[in-house]
Amino acid sequence: MAMLFRTNPVEVSNRLEELGWTAEELLEVAEAMVAARFSCTDNDPASAPGWMSWKDGTRRMREIGTLKGLLKAEVGQIPCVVDTVRKLKFSVSNTDDGTAIEGRVPQNQSRKGPGTERAVDGNQGQLFDPRDAPVVALSAMRPQPGMLVSWFLLVYVDGDNLRAELSCPVAIENGFFTDFSERIVLAGPGGSGGAGIRKRDDEPDDGGSAEYDIPVTRK
Repeated sequence: MAMLFRTNPVEVSNRLEELGWTAEELLEVAEAMVAARFSCTDNDPASAPGWMSWKDGTRRMREIGTLKGLLKAEVGQIPCVVDTVRKLKFSVSNTDDGTAIEGRVPQNQSRKGPGTERAVDGNQGQLFDPRDAPVVALSAMRPQPGMLVSWFLLVYVDGDNLRAELSCPVAIENGFFTDFSERIVLAGPGGSGGAGIRKRDDEPDDGGSAEYDIPVTRK
């Protein structure tokens, strides 16, 4: 089954709505991850930026998710929020420069444990392609009854450049993602992507309501 890579703003918005989120909410989580990363100094341990980013991203996703009726949970030792209606769960992950790049496979910066491997392996058997069904829906994947599909907010930052996507991994090797069934781009290279992000030094366009600033503060 071909991987779906979504960047069209309308398609991204519609797909996120089906999953119970908005781009603004997920980018708020990504912003928390960026701010936490840059709160670290040279005196912190080398692992601190990644850990702080993951920690604060998890916290913000839970804060937003619980306000939306999602449940805070630890599934397979993975902190997440669970949508019991849609049978979905959502987590965050720091990823590399393949994030939000078509033709690349974003990989997590830290090796995942057996809990994530079980979640990813489970995704393989819990999803089907609606193109095989009589009526073709916008949704690329839907969970089977009683099972949870695992989605990850993948975030990469390099200087002032942020890239982010909400994606569903279906393969993992040696603790690192190797394949996805669907990738929904929130912030692509140079501020491109379905969420319409721009960097602070870019000129706003006429449709300012679609823009989203990413504040970056370094200590």
